[in-house]
Amino acid sequence: MHTLSTCFIIKNIKRMKSFLVIFSVFLFCTGSLFGENPDTHWKADTTGEFISITSKYMAVSFYKKFPMMSYFNVESGGRSSRILDKSLLKPGEGGLLVEGNQLSFGKNARAEYKEGEINYHNVCIDKKFIDCTFSVETDKQFKLKVEGDKHSFKGEFFRMYTAPDISPMSIWAKKTAKEASSKYDKPVSVYSPEIRKTCNRLPAVLHFPDYGMVRVSSSDSNVYIQQHFVPDYSQTGLSLGQYNFSGHLRRKAIHYGSIVLSFHSDVPLDAAEITFTVMDENYPHIKGCDFSDDRFDGLKRCWQNAFTLEPVSQSMGDNILLGGIGHLSLLFKADMYCFTPNLPCTYSMKNALKSSIEPAFLNSIGKDDLLNCGYGCESTESTLIALYDYLITTNDWDFVKKYIPSIRRLVTGIIATDKDHDGIFEDPFDGNGMREHRESLNWWDNFAFGYKDAYVNLLAYRALTDMGKIFEALDMKQDVKVIDKSLSKFRKVFHKTFFNPATGVYAGWISKDGKVHDYMFTFINAMAINLDLVPNKEAKNILSIMLKKLDEEGYNYVYGIPGPLISVPKQDNIDWAPMSDWGRYENGGLCGQTAYHFIQALYKTGMREDADKILFTMMNTFEKEATHSGLNPGYGLSVDWRTKEGRPCGYNYLADNYYFLLAAITGYYGVEFPELKKPK
Repeated sequence: MHTLSTCFIIKNIKRMKSFLVIFSVFLFCTGSLFGENPDTHWKADTTGEFISITSKYMAVSFYKKFPMMSYFNVESGGRSSRILDKSLLKPGEGGLLVEGNQLSFGKNARAEYKEGEINYHNVCIDKKFIDCTFSVETDKQFKLKVEGDKHSFKGEFFRMYTAPDISPMSIWAKKTAKEASSKYDKPVSVYSPEIRKTCNRLPAVLHFPDYGMVRVSSSDSNVYIQQHFVPDYSQTGLSLGQYNFSGHLRRKAIHYGSIVLSFHSDVPLDAAEITFTVMDENYPHIKGCDFSDDRFDGLKRCWQNAFTLEPVSQSMGDNILLGGIGHLSLLFKADMYCFTPNLPCTYSMKNALKSSIEPAFLNSIGKDDLLNCGYGCESTESTLIALYDYLITTNDWDFVKKYIPSIRRLVTGIIATDKDHDGIFEDPFDGNGMREHRESLNWWDNFAFGYKDAYVNLLAYRALTDMGKIFEALDMKQDVKVIDKSLSKFRKVFHKTFFNPATGVYAGWISKDGKVHDYMFTFINAMAINLDLVPNKEAKNILSIMLKKLDEEGYNYVYGIPGPLISVPKQDNIDWAPMSDWGRYENGGLCGQTAYHFIQALYKTGMREDADKILFTMMNTFEKEATHSGLNPGYGLSVDWRTKEGRPCGYNYLADNYYFLLAAITGYYGVEFPELKKPK
């Protein structure tokens, strides 16, 4: 018996990589040499060591001499050749029929191909022989069928490894009560990050940002999947920048790690069939919104990229490393969720949003009646806004009623932050300047936002407005009066507090020492306009000032809108060179999060030509270029932030980057958020 192990495969990685590069180019340039199925529109190449099949929606390759799926990529939109950019599978491991780490071809073993079907005969697993068939059903679907040869099988029978640094894949599937295997576990230390692992039910949806989604289902209900997020421990302990502490030590280890997705059954099976189906792009389908024009292709490709799922908590944060419980950016996902179709799997985005809100209410309200979880001083406001979005989308009043005591506490906590009773809410940070320990923490944490912080104040205004509507619907009259009084006072003093006549726009924050910190923040001014705090005439004037400044600074909107239009100086900026330099990262760099507010404000004030120019320029970029660089490539290496010249200046996958796409719905088409329905 000729035995091939994983070690054999690894020895052939270079040969496989070389083949796949040649195959990728060859495949699209010489279609006439391949067998093409006219009914399903896929092509097959069987000329070399691999059996390779491609359509405009997927590319998959199988090794003839070993039962292994060696290449796999998808293109849910079917519009480009990104399926041949690189494999979503880890080289040398890919997708394997495996038990333990050893697998053999039996005597007279062979691989056969016929009309889209790859048959591996006489495969030996754990001294039992099985047959394995990969069959391509359509240009969007293939199946894996495993059959025992006079024997049943159980336990793990198929395993896939995602490629390192390719994409932070989210697995949308409900967890089971089963405990995931400990085979990859290591003692947790600063150099050995925790293995994140779960057992999930089928069907599941695998989402690969920028590429698309694959639905995975089984013919047998006993089959389930395990996911293990396994870091590359050789990459731990590397210096990633000045602030090299805590999770920063581990980020490259996780970036270069792999998600191991394995299929199991705890009961003996005679056969199991796993179906992989490339799904259509998941984006809003709303009456009155026509996205068929290719100008919206970037929206269709990237809308789902905004939603990432942390495996253990199954909540939505910045990326799959960061849970969304009480998270400062949860509201961005919640705003987009209001218009997003649910996925066909056992765990929906409704579940994920609920899982991001509920634990915060249960476990994270502090003595000050504010949330002490997540990251940033606006966690309370972000969570309450997300709760309102959840309610208007699901009408789940039972959930809201269950947590009314918690909601009331948080509302009380926000109002109580107006320590001097002037109508403006105060941060616990003085905002006088940036200090060594980075005391100031909101989404824009590179800057010394604090005390009378316009950003947190605007979020507080929105959160209290939303909670007032909920309390009114529940006939909580006294609570409504308390909120109305606070909001009324805020509206009267907002302009007086934050408007800076010297620049003609609203400042970012007023520090405790009385200094006005105004760096012409686009998001501060746009948020105030979008919240109806600025009359239309004054709003147009502010936006015109900012458009002029953008033009003077040479911004062309290819990658977005900067946060500040004036460089934030050293005393108010983190000492994090080169990412703190002007034009990079938060200090004049470009990210899609802040662009939403600005584009929406332009639409709101009737400045459609300027809004269209920014929105469609950005969507064109997001269709044609990669929008992320993997999970955590390192400081200044990620394209979720760019300089105006297009150089990367971020450091991690940032789901917030896709928030600007919402402006196509609420701005370009003018669709309103759903109305709050009263409880029955």
